[in-house]
Amino acid sequence: MSKVKSAICLSLMTLLVAALCFVCLVSFNFGEQGMKRYNSILAMTEKDADLGASYGSGDEYSKGYYGGGFSAVYYPEGVISAKEYNENVSALEGDEKTEYEGKYTALGSLYFENEKVKVENGKPDGDFVKKFDAAVSLIRSRYDLLHIDDAQVSVADGYTVRVFLPRTASAAFEYFSYTGDVTISYNPSGTDEAGAEVIMPKRSDESIGNYIKGVSAGSVGGNHSVNVKFTKAGRAALKAATSSASSSSTGTLFFKIGDNDPVLSLSVDRAIDLKTLSITSTSFTSLSARISSVALDTSLAAGQSDLVFDVQDMASYHALFGDNAMLFLYIALGVLFLGMMVFFFVRYHLIAFAHLYSWLLFLCATLLCVWAIPFLTLSVETVTAFLLTSVLLSVSNAVVFETARKEFALGKTIASSVKTAYKKQLWNVFDAHIVVAAIGFVMFGIALPALRAFAFTLGLTAVFSGIFSLLITRFLWAIMMAYTENYSAFCNFRQGENAQGGKDNA
Repeated sequence: MSKVKSAICLSLMTLLVAALCFVCLVSFNFGEQGMKRYNSILAMTEKDADLGASYGSGDEYSKGYYGGGFSAVYYPEGVISAKEYNENVSALEGDEKTEYEGKYTALGSLYFENEKVKVENGKPDGDFVKKFDAAVSLIRSRYDLLHIDDAQVSVADGYTVRVFLPRTASAAFEYFSYTGDVTISYNPSGTDEAGAEVIMPKRSDESIGNYIKGVSAGSVGGNHSVNVKFTKAGRAALKAATSSASSSSTGTLFFKIGDNDPVLSLSVDRAIDLKTLSITSTSFTSLSARISSVALDTSLAAGQSDLVFDVQDMASYHALFGDNAMLFLYIALGVLFLGMMVFFFVRYHLIAFAHLYSWLLFLCATLLCVWAIPFLTLSVETVTAFLLTSVLLSVSNAVVFETARKEFALGKTIASSVKTAYKKQLWNVFDAHIVVAAIGFVMFGIALPALRAFAFTLGLTAVFSGIFSLLITRFLWAIMMAYTENYSAFCNFRQGENAQGGKDNA
Protein backbone atom coordinates (compact mmCIF):
# COMPACT_ATOMS: atom_id res chain seq x y z
CA MET A 1 0.00 0.00 0.00
CA SER A 2 1.38 3.42 -0.98
CA LYS A 3 2.19 6.03 1.64
CA VAL A 4 -0.55 8.36 0.36
CA LYS A 5 -3.24 5.71 0.62
CA SER A 6 -1.91 4.62 3.99
CA ALA A 7 -1.97 8.22 5.25
CA ILE A 8 -5.58 8.67 4.14
CA CYS A 9 -6.68 5.35 5.67
CA LEU A 10 -4.85 6.00 8.93
CA SER A 11 -6.28 9.53 9.20
CA LEU A 12 -9.82 8.24 8.62
CA MET A 13 -9.31 5.43 11.10
CA THR A 14 -7.96 7.87 13.70
CA LEU A 15 -10.96 10.17 13.23
CA LEU A 16 -13.30 7.20 13.52
CA VAL A 17 -11.69 6.01 16.75
CA ALA A 18 -11.68 9.54 18.22
CA ALA A 19 -15.31 10.15 17.25
CA LEU A 20 -16.51 6.85 18.69
CA CYS A 21 -14.57 7.37 21.93
CA PHE A 22 -16.05 10.87 22.24
CA VAL A 23 -19.63 9.72 21.62
CA CYS A 24 -19.31 6.69 23.88
CA LEU A 25 -17.26 8.02 26.79
CA VAL A 26 -17.38 11.84 27.11
CA SER A 27 -20.16 13.76 28.90
CA PHE A 28 -20.13 17.52 29.47
CA ASN A 29 -22.25 20.58 30.23
CA PHE A 30 -22.74 23.32 27.67
CA GLY A 31 -24.93 26.30 26.87
CA GLU A 32 -25.50 29.39 28.97
CA GLN A 33 -24.28 28.78 32.52
CA GLY A 34 -23.85 25.10 31.66
CA MET A 35 -27.58 24.44 31.95
CA LYS A 36 -27.58 21.92 29.10
CA ARG A 37 -25.78 18.58 29.10
CA TYR A 38 -24.47 16.18 26.52
CA ASN A 39 -24.61 12.61 27.84
CA SER A 40 -22.29 9.96 26.44
CA ILE A 41 -23.41 6.44 25.59
CA LEU A 42 -21.76 5.31 28.82
CA ALA A 43 -23.76 7.84 30.85
CA MET A 44 -27.02 6.75 29.20
CA THR A 45 -26.35 3.02 29.54
CA GLU A 46 -28.49 1.44 32.22
CA LYS A 47 -26.66 0.25 35.33
CA ASP A 48 -27.96 -3.07 36.57
CA ALA A 49 -29.32 -4.10 39.97
CA ASP A 50 -26.27 -6.20 40.76
CA LEU A 51 -24.51 -2.95 41.57
CA GLY A 52 -26.96 -2.26 44.40
CA ALA A 53 -30.40 -2.89 45.84
CA SER A 54 -33.44 -2.41 43.63
CA TYR A 55 -36.37 -0.22 44.62
CA GLY A 56 -40.07 -0.29 43.81
CA SER A 57 -41.56 -3.23 41.95
CA GLY A 58 -42.45 -4.17 38.41
CA ASP A 59 -40.87 -3.18 35.12
CA GLU A 60 -41.44 0.54 35.69
CA TYR A 61 -38.85 0.61 38.44
CA SER A 62 -36.57 -2.21 37.31
CA LYS A 63 -34.29 0.00 35.22
CA GLY A 64 -31.53 2.43 36.03
CA TYR A 65 -28.78 2.80 38.58
CA TYR A 66 -29.05 0.85 41.82
CA GLY A 67 -25.60 1.26 43.33
CA GLY A 68 -27.00 2.78 46.47
CA GLY A 69 -29.16 5.87 46.53
CA PHE A 70 -32.26 7.62 47.80
CA SER A 71 -35.90 7.70 46.74
CA ALA A 72 -39.06 9.60 47.58
CA VAL A 73 -42.66 9.79 46.40
CA TYR A 74 -44.54 13.05 45.77
CA TYR A 75 -48.23 12.85 46.64
CA PRO A 76 -50.44 15.66 45.27
CA GLU A 77 -52.54 17.49 47.84
CA GLY A 78 -55.75 15.53 48.37
CA VAL A 79 -54.18 12.21 47.36
CA ILE A 80 -53.01 9.58 49.87
CA SER A 81 -51.75 6.02 49.60
CA ALA A 82 -53.86 2.97 50.39
CA LYS A 83 -51.52 2.27 53.31
CA GLU A 84 -52.14 5.69 54.87
CA TYR A 85 -55.87 5.42 54.23
CA ASN A 86 -56.13 1.99 55.86
CA GLU A 87 -54.07 3.11 58.86
CA ASN A 88 -56.33 6.13 59.36
CA VAL A 89 -59.51 4.06 59.01
CA SER A 90 -58.31 1.42 61.45
CA ALA A 91 -57.75 4.13 64.09
CA LEU A 92 -61.39 5.32 63.88
CA GLU A 93 -64.69 3.82 65.00
CA GLY A 94 -68.39 4.33 64.47
CA ASP A 95 -69.60 7.55 62.86
CA GLU A 96 -66.09 8.99 62.66
CA LYS A 97 -64.99 5.99 60.62
CA THR A 98 -68.00 6.21 58.33
CA GLU A 99 -67.53 9.96 57.88
CA TYR A 100 -63.85 9.52 57.05
CA GLU A 101 -64.55 6.76 54.53
CA GLY A 102 -67.11 9.01 52.85
CA LYS A 103 -64.49 11.72 52.29
CA TYR A 104 -62.38 9.60 49.93
CA THR A 105 -62.80 7.82 46.62
CA ALA A 106 -60.51 4.91 45.75
CA LEU A 107 -58.72 4.89 42.41
CA GLY A 108 -56.29 2.02 42.02
CA SER A 109 -53.90 2.04 44.97
CA LEU A 110 -54.61 5.70 45.75
CA TYR A 111 -57.41 7.50 47.59
CA PHE A 112 -58.63 10.93 46.48
CA GLU A 113 -60.20 13.43 48.90
CA ASN A 114 -63.55 14.38 47.40
CA GLU A 115 -63.40 18.03 48.48
CA LYS A 116 -60.08 18.57 46.72
CA VAL A 117 -60.12 16.19 43.75
CA LYS A 118 -63.32 15.13 42.03
CA VAL A 119 -63.26 11.59 40.64
CA GLU A 120 -65.79 10.58 37.98
CA ASN A 121 -65.90 7.50 35.77
CA GLY A 122 -62.68 6.21 37.27
CA LYS A 123 -60.68 9.37 36.48
CA PRO A 124 -59.83 12.60 38.34
CA ASP A 125 -61.29 15.79 36.90
CA GLY A 126 -59.55 17.39 33.93
CA ASP A 127 -58.25 20.39 35.87
CA PHE A 128 -56.38 18.14 38.31
CA VAL A 129 -54.91 16.05 35.49
CA LYS A 130 -53.77 19.18 33.65
CA LYS A 131 -52.07 20.56 36.76
CA PHE A 132 -50.50 17.19 37.54
CA ASP A 133 -49.06 16.80 34.03
CA ALA A 134 -47.62 20.34 34.20
CA ALA A 135 -46.09 19.63 37.60
CA VAL A 136 -44.51 16.37 36.41
CA SER A 137 -42.98 18.20 33.44
CA LEU A 138 -41.59 20.87 35.79
CA ILE A 139 -40.16 18.32 38.24
CA ARG A 140 -38.53 16.33 35.42
CA SER A 141 -36.93 19.45 33.98
CA ARG A 142 -35.48 20.29 37.39
CA TYR A 143 -33.80 16.91 37.82
CA ASP A 144 -32.54 17.06 34.23
CA LEU A 145 -30.93 20.44 34.94
CA LEU A 146 -29.34 19.08 38.11
CA HIS A 147 -27.06 16.95 35.88
CA ILE A 148 -26.91 13.90 38.14
CA ASP A 149 -26.41 10.84 35.96
CA ASP A 150 -29.04 8.14 36.53
CA ALA A 151 -31.44 10.35 38.49
CA GLN A 152 -34.96 9.14 37.69
CA VAL A 153 -38.39 10.74 37.76
CA SER A 154 -41.38 8.55 36.94
CA VAL A 155 -45.15 8.63 37.41
CA ALA A 156 -46.21 5.96 39.88
CA ASP A 157 -49.72 4.62 40.43
CA GLY A 158 -51.01 7.05 37.83
CA TYR A 159 -50.99 10.21 39.96
CA THR A 160 -47.92 10.27 42.19
CA VAL A 161 -44.31 11.07 41.28
CA ARG A 162 -41.49 8.72 42.23
CA VAL A 163 -37.96 10.15 42.32
CA PHE A 164 -34.67 8.29 42.66
CA LEU A 165 -31.20 9.80 43.13
CA PRO A 166 -27.99 7.77 43.05
CA ARG A 167 -26.46 9.91 45.80
CA THR A 168 -27.68 12.04 48.66
CA ALA A 169 -29.46 15.24 47.71
CA SER A 170 -32.31 15.41 50.21
CA ALA A 171 -32.80 19.12 49.57
CA ALA A 172 -33.71 18.27 45.97
CA PHE A 173 -36.56 16.06 47.16
CA GLU A 174 -37.98 18.99 49.10
CA TYR A 175 -37.26 22.00 46.87
CA PHE A 176 -38.05 20.25 43.57
CA SER A 177 -41.52 19.37 44.88
CA TYR A 178 -42.34 23.08 45.28
CA THR A 179 -44.72 24.59 42.74
CA GLY A 180 -46.20 28.04 42.38
CA ASP A 181 -44.87 31.53 41.73
CA VAL A 182 -41.58 32.87 43.05
CA THR A 183 -41.83 35.74 45.51
CA ILE A 184 -39.19 37.73 47.40
CA SER A 185 -40.17 39.12 50.77
CA TYR A 186 -38.27 41.23 53.27
CA ASN A 187 -38.43 41.60 57.03
CA PRO A 188 -36.52 44.81 57.89
CA SER A 189 -36.22 44.03 61.58
CA GLY A 190 -35.54 40.34 62.10
CA THR A 191 -35.38 36.78 60.86
CA ASP A 192 -39.07 35.89 61.22
CA GLU A 193 -40.48 35.02 57.81
CA ALA A 194 -44.03 35.57 59.08
CA GLY A 195 -43.27 39.29 59.53
CA ALA A 196 -41.84 39.74 56.03
CA GLU A 197 -43.55 41.82 53.32
CA VAL A 198 -43.51 40.79 49.67
CA ILE A 199 -41.35 43.20 47.68
CA MET A 200 -41.30 41.33 44.36
CA PRO A 201 -43.62 41.24 42.54
CA LYS A 202 -45.20 44.39 43.97
CA ARG A 203 -48.60 44.18 42.28
CA SER A 204 -50.97 41.33 41.48
CA ASP A 205 -50.87 42.10 37.75
CA GLU A 206 -47.08 41.57 37.63
CA SER A 207 -45.01 38.42 37.52
CA ILE A 208 -41.65 37.73 39.06
CA GLY A 209 -40.23 37.81 35.53
CA ASN A 210 -40.57 41.59 35.64
CA TYR A 211 -37.99 41.63 38.44
CA ILE A 212 -35.67 38.64 37.99
CA LYS A 213 -33.92 37.60 34.76
CA GLY A 214 -32.56 34.31 36.04
CA VAL A 215 -31.01 32.35 38.87
CA SER A 216 -27.80 30.31 38.57
CA ALA A 217 -25.19 28.60 40.72
CA GLY A 218 -21.60 29.79 40.91
CA SER A 219 -18.56 30.21 43.11
CA VAL A 220 -17.31 33.35 44.87
CA GLY A 221 -13.99 33.43 46.73
CA GLY A 222 -13.94 29.64 46.94
CA ASN A 223 -17.47 29.51 48.40
CA HIS A 224 -20.40 28.22 46.40
CA SER A 225 -23.18 30.68 45.70
CA VAL A 226 -26.63 31.17 44.22
CA ASN A 227 -26.65 34.16 41.87
CA VAL A 228 -29.87 36.10 41.31
CA LYS A 229 -29.80 38.39 38.26
CA PHE A 230 -32.26 41.30 38.52
CA THR A 231 -33.91 43.50 35.94
CA LYS A 232 -33.82 47.28 36.37
CA ALA A 233 -37.18 47.12 38.17
CA GLY A 234 -35.93 44.31 40.41
CA ARG A 235 -32.75 46.16 41.29
CA ALA A 236 -34.70 49.30 42.13
CA ALA A 237 -37.21 47.37 44.27
CA LEU A 238 -34.41 45.62 46.16
CA LYS A 239 -32.57 48.88 46.77
CA ALA A 240 -35.71 50.62 48.00
CA ALA A 241 -36.66 47.78 50.34
CA THR A 242 -33.21 47.50 51.93
CA SER A 243 -32.35 51.20 52.07
CA SER A 244 -32.80 51.37 55.85
CA ALA A 245 -30.70 48.28 56.59
CA SER A 246 -27.51 48.76 58.64
CA SER A 247 -25.22 46.82 60.94
CA SER A 248 -27.38 47.90 63.87
CA SER A 249 -30.68 47.21 62.11
CA THR A 250 -30.38 44.02 60.06
CA GLY A 251 -33.19 42.55 58.04
CA THR A 252 -33.76 39.29 56.16
CA LEU A 253 -34.64 38.53 52.53
CA PHE A 254 -36.70 35.41 51.81
CA PHE A 255 -36.91 33.68 48.43
CA LYS A 256 -39.99 31.46 48.21
CA ILE A 257 -41.80 29.25 45.70
CA GLY A 258 -45.55 29.27 46.26
CA ASP A 259 -46.63 28.99 49.87
CA ASN A 260 -43.77 26.67 50.80
CA ASP A 261 -40.89 27.30 53.18
CA PRO A 262 -38.22 29.69 51.86
CA VAL A 263 -35.70 28.15 49.49
CA LEU A 264 -33.16 30.83 50.43
CA SER A 265 -32.80 33.49 53.09
CA LEU A 266 -30.22 36.26 53.32
CA SER A 267 -29.30 38.48 56.25
CA VAL A 268 -29.11 42.13 55.12
CA ASP A 269 -27.00 44.67 57.00
CA ARG A 270 -26.72 47.33 54.29
CA ALA A 271 -28.63 48.58 51.28
CA ILE A 272 -28.33 46.28 48.25
CA ASP A 273 -27.92 47.89 44.85
CA LEU A 274 -26.64 45.13 42.55
CA LYS A 275 -27.48 43.75 39.11
CA THR A 276 -26.57 40.28 40.34
CA LEU A 277 -26.91 39.28 43.97
CA SER A 278 -24.58 36.41 44.97
CA ILE A 279 -25.89 34.57 48.01
CA THR A 280 -23.10 32.56 49.64
CA SER A 281 -23.09 30.25 52.61
CA THR A 282 -20.46 28.07 54.26
CA SER A 283 -23.06 25.30 54.27
CA PHE A 284 -23.43 25.44 50.48
CA THR A 285 -21.89 22.67 48.44
CA SER A 286 -21.74 22.70 44.67
CA LEU A 287 -24.75 20.36 44.61
CA SER A 288 -26.89 22.23 47.17
CA ALA A 289 -26.24 25.55 45.40
CA ARG A 290 -27.36 23.99 42.09
CA ILE A 291 -30.47 22.56 43.74
CA SER A 292 -31.56 25.96 45.08
CA SER A 293 -30.77 27.79 41.83
CA VAL A 294 -32.54 25.23 39.63
CA ALA A 295 -35.64 25.23 41.87
CA LEU A 296 -35.92 29.02 41.69
CA ASP A 297 -34.93 29.45 38.04
CA THR A 298 -37.45 26.89 36.75
CA SER A 299 -40.21 28.58 38.73
CA LEU A 300 -39.72 32.02 37.16
CA ALA A 301 -41.90 31.34 34.11
CA ALA A 302 -45.53 32.34 34.45
CA GLY A 303 -48.27 29.72 34.32
CA GLN A 304 -46.49 26.95 36.22
CA SER A 305 -48.64 24.36 37.98
CA ASP A 306 -49.70 25.35 41.50
CA LEU A 307 -50.42 21.77 42.57
CA VAL A 308 -49.10 21.22 46.10
CA PHE A 309 -47.11 18.05 46.80
CA ASP A 310 -46.39 16.18 50.01
CA VAL A 311 -43.04 14.36 50.01
CA GLN A 312 -43.36 10.90 51.58
CA ASP A 313 -41.96 7.35 51.50
CA MET A 314 -38.34 8.53 51.58
CA ALA A 315 -35.89 5.64 51.70
CA SER A 316 -32.21 4.91 51.18
CA TYR A 317 -30.60 1.90 49.52
CA HIS A 318 -27.16 0.42 49.91
CA ALA A 319 -25.15 -1.08 47.08
CA LEU A 320 -25.23 -4.88 46.99
CA PHE A 321 -21.49 -5.06 46.28
CA GLY A 322 -20.65 -1.89 48.20
CA ASP A 323 -21.14 1.77 47.44
CA ASN A 324 -18.03 1.82 45.23
CA ALA A 325 -18.86 -1.21 43.10
CA MET A 326 -18.93 0.79 39.88
CA LEU A 327 -15.63 2.47 40.74
CA PHE A 328 -13.95 -0.90 41.33
CA LEU A 329 -15.18 -2.15 37.96
CA TYR A 330 -13.70 0.89 36.25
CA ILE A 331 -10.43 0.37 38.17
CA ALA A 332 -10.29 -3.25 36.99
CA LEU A 333 -10.81 -2.09 33.42
CA GLY A 334 -8.13 0.57 33.84
CA VAL A 335 -5.61 -1.93 35.24
CA LEU A 336 -6.27 -4.27 32.31
CA PHE A 337 -5.84 -1.44 29.82
CA LEU A 338 -2.65 -0.15 31.43
CA GLY A 339 -1.07 -3.60 31.68
CA MET A 340 -2.08 -4.46 28.13
CA MET A 341 -0.62 -1.29 26.62
CA VAL A 342 2.60 -1.43 28.67
CA PHE A 343 3.21 -4.95 27.37
CA PHE A 344 2.47 -4.11 23.73
CA PHE A 345 4.44 -0.85 23.60
CA VAL A 346 7.47 -2.30 25.42
CA ARG A 347 7.48 -5.49 23.38
CA TYR A 348 6.40 -4.22 19.97
CA HIS A 349 7.03 -0.46 20.07
CA LEU A 350 4.92 1.70 17.71
CA ILE A 351 3.06 -1.13 15.98
CA ALA A 352 1.26 -1.43 19.36
CA PHE A 353 -0.94 1.40 18.06
CA ALA A 354 -2.57 -1.17 15.79
CA HIS A 355 -3.64 -3.11 18.88
CA LEU A 356 -4.65 0.09 20.71
CA TYR A 357 -6.93 1.23 17.88
CA SER A 358 -8.40 -2.25 17.59
CA TRP A 359 -9.10 -2.47 21.33
CA LEU A 360 -10.71 1.00 21.47
CA LEU A 361 -13.01 0.08 18.57
CA PHE A 362 -13.77 -3.18 20.39
CA LEU A 363 -14.65 -1.23 23.55
CA CYS A 364 -16.95 1.20 21.69
CA ALA A 365 -18.70 -1.59 19.76
CA THR A 366 -19.36 -3.48 23.01
CA LEU A 367 -20.63 -0.38 24.82
CA LEU A 368 -22.97 0.52 21.94
CA CYS A 369 -24.45 -2.99 22.03
CA VAL A 370 -24.92 -2.95 25.81
CA TRP A 371 -26.66 0.41 25.48
CA ALA A 372 -28.86 -0.63 22.55
CA ILE A 373 -29.86 -4.19 23.54
CA PRO A 374 -32.77 -3.94 26.02
CA PHE A 375 -31.85 -6.86 28.29
CA LEU A 376 -28.18 -5.85 28.67
CA THR A 377 -27.03 -3.40 31.32
CA LEU A 378 -23.72 -2.22 32.68
CA SER A 379 -23.18 -4.80 35.40
CA VAL A 380 -20.66 -7.07 37.03
CA GLU A 381 -21.60 -9.78 34.53
CA THR A 382 -21.23 -7.70 31.38
CA VAL A 383 -18.01 -6.01 32.52
CA THR A 384 -16.52 -9.38 33.54
CA ALA A 385 -17.37 -10.84 30.13
CA PHE A 386 -15.80 -7.84 28.43
CA LEU A 387 -12.64 -8.16 30.52
CA LEU A 388 -12.31 -11.83 29.57
CA THR A 389 -12.70 -11.21 25.86
CA SER A 390 -10.37 -8.20 26.09
CA VAL A 391 -7.74 -10.66 27.32
CA LEU A 392 -8.67 -12.96 24.44
CA LEU A 393 -8.22 -10.13 21.92
CA SER A 394 -4.89 -9.13 23.47
CA VAL A 395 -3.56 -12.70 23.52
CA SER A 396 -4.67 -13.26 19.91
CA ASN A 397 -2.87 -10.14 18.70
CA ALA A 398 0.19 -10.93 20.81
CA VAL A 399 0.39 -14.46 19.35
CA VAL A 400 0.27 -13.10 15.81
CA PHE A 401 2.75 -10.31 16.59
CA GLU A 402 5.16 -12.80 18.15
CA THR A 403 4.88 -15.18 15.21
CA ALA A 404 5.64 -12.33 12.80
CA ARG A 405 8.57 -11.37 14.98
CA LYS A 406 10.02 -14.89 14.69
CA GLU A 407 9.43 -15.03 10.94
CA PHE A 408 11.19 -11.70 10.47
CA ALA A 409 14.13 -12.98 12.54
CA LEU A 410 14.55 -15.79 10.00
CA GLY A 411 15.32 -13.22 7.32
CA LYS A 412 11.94 -12.83 5.66
CA THR A 413 10.61 -9.46 4.53
CA ILE A 414 8.15 -7.69 6.85
CA ALA A 415 5.29 -8.28 4.41
CA SER A 416 6.10 -11.97 4.17
CA SER A 417 6.49 -12.22 7.95
CA VAL A 418 3.10 -10.66 8.65
CA LYS A 419 1.40 -12.72 5.96
CA THR A 420 2.94 -15.94 7.26
CA ALA A 421 2.06 -15.07 10.86
CA TYR A 422 -1.62 -14.58 10.08
CA LYS A 423 -1.63 -17.70 7.89
CA LYS A 424 -0.09 -19.83 10.65
CA GLN A 425 -2.28 -18.47 13.45
CA LEU A 426 -5.54 -18.00 11.53
CA TRP A 427 -7.20 -21.22 12.60
CA ASN A 428 -5.81 -21.10 16.15
CA VAL A 429 -7.26 -17.61 16.66
CA PHE A 430 -10.45 -18.46 14.78
CA ASP A 431 -11.04 -21.68 16.73
CA ALA A 432 -10.42 -19.99 20.08
CA HIS A 433 -13.00 -17.31 19.33
CA ILE A 434 -15.54 -19.74 17.93
CA VAL A 435 -15.26 -21.92 21.01
CA VAL A 436 -15.68 -18.97 23.41
CA ALA A 437 -18.57 -17.54 21.37
CA ALA A 438 -20.28 -20.92 21.25
CA ILE A 439 -19.88 -21.40 25.00
CA GLY A 440 -21.34 -17.96 25.59
CA PHE A 441 -24.40 -18.36 23.39
CA VAL A 442 -25.11 -21.93 24.59
CA MET A 443 -24.89 -20.71 28.18
CA PHE A 444 -27.25 -17.89 27.28
CA GLY A 445 -29.83 -20.41 26.08
CA ILE A 446 -29.73 -22.64 29.14
CA ALA A 447 -28.33 -20.51 31.98
CA LEU A 448 -30.11 -19.10 34.99
CA PRO A 449 -31.36 -15.52 34.54
CA ALA A 450 -28.52 -14.16 36.68
CA LEU A 451 -25.93 -15.57 34.24
CA ARG A 452 -27.66 -14.80 30.96
CA ALA A 453 -26.25 -11.30 30.65
CA PHE A 454 -22.74 -12.64 31.22
CA ALA A 455 -23.22 -15.47 28.74
CA PHE A 456 -24.67 -13.33 25.97
CA THR A 457 -22.03 -10.61 26.42
CA LEU A 458 -19.30 -13.25 26.39
CA GLY A 459 -20.58 -14.70 23.11
CA LEU A 460 -21.12 -11.30 21.51
CA THR A 461 -17.76 -9.86 22.50
CA ALA A 462 -15.98 -13.08 21.43
CA VAL A 463 -17.37 -12.52 17.94
CA PHE A 464 -16.20 -8.89 18.04
CA SER A 465 -12.77 -9.96 19.33
CA GLY A 466 -12.31 -12.38 16.45
CA ILE A 467 -13.29 -9.78 13.88
CA PHE A 468 -11.03 -7.10 15.34
CA SER A 469 -8.09 -9.47 15.78
CA LEU A 470 -8.13 -11.08 12.33
CA LEU A 471 -9.39 -8.17 10.24
CA ILE A 472 -9.07 -4.77 11.88
CA THR A 473 -5.65 -5.27 13.49
CA ARG A 474 -4.32 -6.80 10.26
CA PHE A 475 -5.60 -3.81 8.27
CA LEU A 476 -4.09 -1.35 10.76
CA TRP A 477 -0.78 -3.17 10.62
CA ALA A 478 -0.71 -2.84 6.83
CA ILE A 479 -1.39 0.88 6.73
CA MET A 480 0.98 1.70 9.62
CA MET A 481 3.93 -0.21 8.19
CA ALA A 482 3.91 1.95 5.06
CA TYR A 483 5.42 4.80 7.10
CA THR A 484 8.78 3.22 7.88
CA GLU A 485 11.59 1.11 6.54
CA ASN A 486 13.26 0.82 9.95
CA TYR A 487 11.28 -2.07 11.31
CA SER A 488 13.64 -2.62 14.22
CA ALA A 489 12.66 0.78 15.63
CA PHE A 490 9.02 0.65 14.61
CA CYS A 491 8.13 -2.94 15.55
CA ASN A 492 11.11 -3.93 17.68
CA PHE A 493 11.69 -6.75 15.18
CA ARG A 494 15.27 -7.87 14.49
CA GLN A 495 16.69 -10.28 11.97
CA GLY A 496 19.24 -12.95 12.89
CA GLU A 497 22.92 -12.65 12.06
CA ASN A 498 22.70 -15.17 9.22
CA ALA A 499 19.27 -14.04 8.02
CA GLN A 500 18.88 -12.94 4.42
CA GLY A 501 16.03 -11.05 2.87
CA GLY A 502 14.94 -7.65 1.79
CA LYS A 503 12.65 -5.13 3.34
CA ASP A 504 9.33 -4.11 1.90
CA ASN A 505 6.08 -2.71 3.09
CA ALA A 506 3.18 -4.70 4.43
